[in-house]
This record gives sequence, C-alpha cells and structure tokens, in this order.
Amino acid sequence: MIQRLYFLIVLGFFSNSLYAQQGRIAGNISGPDQQILAGITISLEGHAKLTQTDDNGNFSFTGLAAGHYILLARGVGYRAKSSQVRVEEGKTVFLRLELDIATSTLKEVNVTASRGPLPTATLTRTSTPLRDIPQNIQSVDRAAMNDQQFFQLNDVFANVAGITSANYYGGFSSRGFTSEVSGITTNGIKGSPYPEGQIPLLGNIESVEVIHGPSAILYGQGGLGGNINLVTKQPKKFTVVNASVSAGSFDLLRVQADVTGSINKKKNLYFLAGAGWQNGGSFTRHFNRRSIQAYGSLKWEIAPRTSWQVNVNYVNDDASNNYQPRVPIYNSRDKDSVFLVPYDFNPGYGSRYKGNNYQLQSVMEHSFSANWKVGLLAAYSESRAERNQYTASGFVRTTDHTVSRSYSWQTIHSPQTTVNLYTNIRVKTWNMLHQVTAGGDVMLARNNYPGGITQYAATRLSVLQPMHEDHYDSTGMTLYGKSATEKFTYNTLGAYVQDQLEITPQLKLLAGLRYNNYFRRYLANRPDGSVIYDERPLRTENFSPRLGIVYQPVPAVSLYVDYNEGFSPQYGNNAENGGPFDPETSKQYEFGAKGEFFKGALQPFITIYQSTKKNVLQSAPRPDFPYWQEAIGEVRSRGVEMGLKGNIFSSLFLTLNYNYNKTKITESKKPEDIGQLFANAPENSANGWVKYSFMNGGLKGLFLGGGFQYVDDRFFSNKKPGANVLEMPAYTIFNAVAGYRYKQYSLQVNGNNLADERYASSGFSSAYTPGMPRNWMVTLSCSFR
Repeated sequence: MIQRLYFLIVLGFFSNSLYAQQGRIAGNISGPDQQILAGITISLEGHAKLTQTDDNGNFSFTGLAAGHYILLARGVGYRAKSSQVRVEEGKTVFLRLELDIATSTLKEVNVTASRGPLPTATLTRTSTPLRDIPQNIQSVDRAAMNDQQFFQLNDVFANVAGITSANYYGGFSSRGFTSEVSGITTNGIKGSPYPEGQIPLLGNIESVEVIHGPSAILYGQGGLGGNINLVTKQPKKFTVVNASVSAGSFDLLRVQADVTGSINKKKNLYFLAGAGWQNGGSFTRHFNRRSIQAYGSLKWEIAPRTSWQVNVNYVNDDASNNYQPRVPIYNSRDKDSVFLVPYDFNPGYGSRYKGNNYQLQSVMEHSFSANWKVGLLAAYSESRAERNQYTASGFVRTTDHTVSRSYSWQTIHSPQTTVNLYTNIRVKTWNMLHQVTAGGDVMLARNNYPGGITQYAATRLSVLQPMHEDHYDSTGMTLYGKSATEKFTYNTLGAYVQDQLEITPQLKLLAGLRYNNYFRRYLANRPDGSVIYDERPLRTENFSPRLGIVYQPVPAVSLYVDYNEGFSPQYGNNAENGGPFDPETSKQYEFGAKGEFFKGALQPFITIYQSTKKNVLQSAPRPDFPYWQEAIGEVRSRGVEMGLKGNIFSSLFLTLNYNYNKTKITESKKPEDIGQLFANAPENSANGWVKYSFMNGGLKGLFLGGGFQYVDDRFFSNKKPGANVLEMPAYTIFNAVAGYRYKQYSLQVNGNNLADERYASSGFSSAYTPGMPRNWMVTLSCSFR
C-alpha cells in the first residue's frame, strides 16, 4: 500500500513537471480591414504541426516544448506572413496577425537592405516561397538593376547562372537551348509587344525572374532551356516619387521618373505612372538609337476580397537598326581572326528603324473565402514597325577585304491577345494540405507583313575602308526576293491543373498536367497572287506533365527532384522543304538543393540537370531542294548550376553564379552527327557582383561595388567530333560602381568593361554581335516619400 502510494506521488510529480515544460501558442488572424479570416492555414516550420483558423479567426497549438518557433500563416488570396515566437515553460503566447490581400500574378515589392527572398507566382499562380518550388528560379531585383544601371533585358544575364545572349535579335541561351524574346511573359501573362530584335527595356520592371528549364504547365509552348518573367513596378497606397538622370560614354543621355500614390481618401484606388527616355550610347559608327518608354498601372480594391488592376507599357524606337549591327568575319579556323574587322563596323549608314510597341494588361481577382479564389487575366499587345536595313551577308572575302550585303524593306504589324481564367482552391484531406490551381487559356497571335518583304543584293563593301553610298531606294541593286504579303499565325488553346500538396511541413509535392491544342500557319504570296509558302503543322496537340518533390530536413534547406516536360511547335513546315514536322518536345530531370539562411538573407543553391529535346530541325540540302530540312533524333543537355546570393551581413551584398553545360546530339539519322556540339552554348560561364555600403562613421552613405562576367569559348556553328570550327574567344569583363547616398539623393559612377576587353556577345554562321567596349556612366537619382 505504501509502495503504491509512493508510485502515484512520483508519477504525479513527473506529470506535473512534464506539463510545466509544455507551452502553448494561440492567436487570432484578421484581414486588412479587420475582417475575420476563417480557414487560414497555420504551420510551425520544421515541426509536423498544422492547423486552421476557426470561424472566429482563432487558432492554437498546445503541447509545445520551450524554445523558438517560426509560425507561418497562409491563405488563398492573402500574402503569406511569418512570425518568430518564443515559447516558455507553462505559458501561452498570444499573437494577433493581419494578412494583406495578395494577387497571384502581381506583387508589391519594397526593396530592403537585406534583400531577402520574395514569394513568386511564376510557376504556380499562388504566392509560393522559392524554397517550396522544385525547380531552379533566380530573381534579379530593382536594387541590383539600380546598382549596375541595367537598362535592357540582356544586361540582367550578368547576374544569373548560365544565361547568355544567343543571337542579335534578342534570343538567349539557357542550358544549351535557345529561347526567343517573343516567349517572355510579363507578370506571368504571355503576350510580348517586342518584335524580333527589340530587347525589352527595364524602366517599368521591378524584378526579372529567370526560370531554368521548361515551364509548360501554366504557359504552354515556350523555351525548352529556360524562360523569363518580367514583374512590373506595382502601384502603392502611399506617395513615392523616383527620378534619375544619367550621362555617359558615346553621347549617352538617359532620364527616368515615376510616381505612385492613392487617388481617393479610402486609399482603395491607387496608381503608378512613369516614363523614360534614352538617346545615344552606341559605339558603332553612324548607328543612332532613341528610345521612349511610358508606363502606368491602376489598381482598384473594389471590395475587401475583390480587386482589379490595369497595366500599360508603351515603347517608341527611332534607330538606325532594330538591333546592334553584326560584324562579319573571315572564313578562318583561327580564333584570332574573329576580330580582324573593325569593332565599330556598320554594314549600312542608310538603315532606318521606327517602331511603336505597347502592351495592355487586365487582372481581376476575387476571393470567395480564404480558401477559394478565381482570377481573370487578359492582355493585348501590339507592335508596329518599319524597317529599311542593310545587312552584311557571308564571310569577308580575303582577296579584297569586302563583304556582300543585302538590303531589305518591310513593315510589321504584330497583334497578340491572351485570356486566362483560373481558380485556386485550398483544401485539407486528413493531415495533408492541397493547393489546387486549375484553368484554361487562349492566345491569338499574328505577325503580319502587309507590304510583304522585299530584299535586294546591295553593293559589296570594304570592311577596312568602307566607302558608303547608301540610300533608301533600290537604285543599282539586284532584286532577289519579293513577296506581296506574309502572315504568321500562332493560336493556342490550353487547359491545366496543378496541385501543390503539403504532405507534412517538411515534405511537399508539385504535380500538374497541361493539354494544348495549337494552330500555326505561315502564308506568303507573290505580287501576282500565287502562293510562295503555305506551312501548317501536321500534329496540333500536346500533353505536358510535371512532377516534383521537395523535402526540407530543416526549415532553412530544401532538397528537390523534378521531372518536367515542354514543347515548341516548328517554324518551318513547308512540304517543299521536308515538312510538316512534329513539334520539338523536351524532357528534363533536375535534382537540386536550396538554402535560406539568416532569415532568408543568404540564399545558396546547386542544381544538376539533364534535358533531352526531340525533333530538332537541321539543314539537309538535296540537289533539287537546297532548303531541305530533317528532324534529327535527340539533343541532350547536361550540366550543373550553382550560386549564392544575399547579404553576408547588413552592409555587404553578394551574388555569385557558375554553370557547366554540355549540349550535343545523341541520336540522329546521320551517324556522323552523333556527338556534335551545339553552337553558341558555352561549356563554362560564371559571374559575380559584390557591393559594400558604409552604414556608420564618417564614410556613412558611401557605397562601392564590383563584379565580373566570364563566358567560355563558343562555336559559330555546330561542331562535329574531330572537326575544327570557328570559335568565339572566351572573355572576362569587369565592372565597378562608386557612389554616395545622402538622405533621398544618390550620386554614382559606373564603369563597365574596365579592361576594355573585345568580345562577341553572340554569334552565328559568319558574323557576331560585338559587346560594349569600356564605358562610363554618371547617375544622379532621388526618391521622395
């Protein structure tokens, strides 16, 4: 009896001790107008604990050991919020959290010194942390653009892994495959106003998201090696005015300004308006460019759970060419011969380009509850341009150092309409949380040449002592191509479903499937009405699945594996040239690790990938068919991407990237092609940038920065095993910035390509696009709030 009583006393003591060690977290969650939010999901990062708010917005966690916890609150239609909590023995911590309304495709960005990771909607249409997405995505924010004075999209490639310019008309190479500028999305919506050669300007851009690999689930056809999403500047409820003026080398002058704020007292109607102007800045002889950009945004919070936003962007260009003129090369296998032609060579002083491009977007979203939201996205873009351009064609002739030229005339009208209706639903089954996105979209695109395309053989030109007699008419030229009208039609109808499944707080799954039905046609007529080309694809359907798993052994580290498919319809489908052809399709396997340390301030990553692409076209001329093409079996890309971005400490920011890639033909109808390496795909590339800001003392306000970009040798054409082909030499360029910030004012000096390295930013066949020589820029900026 005494022993039993003693046992009960001891058991009660330990029970009371155990209970005393346990703590509790409780709280209440409301919206921006203090409305009750039911069904909001609450989790404790790194712990298998998950709950939802009740009908009164309350939640609680019990039985918690003493210590520190990170609480994450998420709900469809609201921006996720995290909070650090310290639990003490036997005590209850009570929290009151307010969630802001969030849009799934647009986000308001406030740049802070820590530059922590921002959620993205690029691949999910939900505000999702990058660490929860099983694919490598890198982002370049407005702070980096300002530090390095980026003005157009290809400047951004110096801050991400493995992205290089691929051609003179805006394409870029990622993981060995080329993506075109027409496939770029804006705020997650397809519909680019930029024709070939028009590289997007960044005056209205808050951040650039680079998706490594295909992203067909939400967007359908696109780049199989990588895609880019431009996130525009967002309107704010408080007044902010930003302005800057820059001057630099080669008679560069640039002015930019924007203002944002509320229109009414309720602050549920607010706007953004801005404009930019740039003139000069080109080192090529007799090449001039003037660009004007105007942009704006208007957002109306119609009700606490309903919003409508309209974005507009307009660009006007008046230039000698719509792209940087290419420099021809001698037909030699010696890398040293690439730069024999003067760096500032211009094939035609009489070239002219005028373009007007605009884009209009509408985003309407409504949340029926914290767990159910619908969105309607619509966009219309249009570009109109006139081109009168000289182009160097073929290699430089060694006997007299001349190059042949062509002269072309064309007008372009390219309208494009995109509509996307989708819904997000959050449901819980057992202890697993589903976030399902389902929708459908249609894209109607045209590239019309209402006056056709006219091409002449112009006079040959000496590359060493060019004597120009250029003019806008065909005097003295030989006509070798003329069409009355040319029309390209690209229509896509698609449907998709995707589930972000949280099995436990540590284990997450992303699965999706997309169906596409597309129509593509190229129709060209001669002046007499006869048909030159009438190309249509034979196969017009495609299914693209994906499956990814994320495992987070600790909250700061994500390990993931992903299988992803993509597709891209063929451009050349004329039966006279071997078509029609099935679309290019790709399969990608990716394994990687991501980290977010020091509250997300430091973000390392490493990715190993393999991509295979089927039905790649190659030239296979026949005696009677000089333009005959064939679809080769398979091209494989393998590589590693790694990088580091963030703040080592509050005053030191660093970004560092490296990519190893090898892309070659692995299957072909011609055995001699197997092992052939792809053109314009460097095996190694790396870049980095570091900036230090003095926060205290007599140097407070001073900031210094510097960086580099390295690109390995690249081939002008595909390289067969054992063959010797012309290469673009490897290059390394160094950039730096020095500046001073006082209150709302900032003055900085940027120096680029400090070693005055001569290099090719891209090249193909018999010509290359030269990179900028050493140049300087001084910028004065201010910001008022």
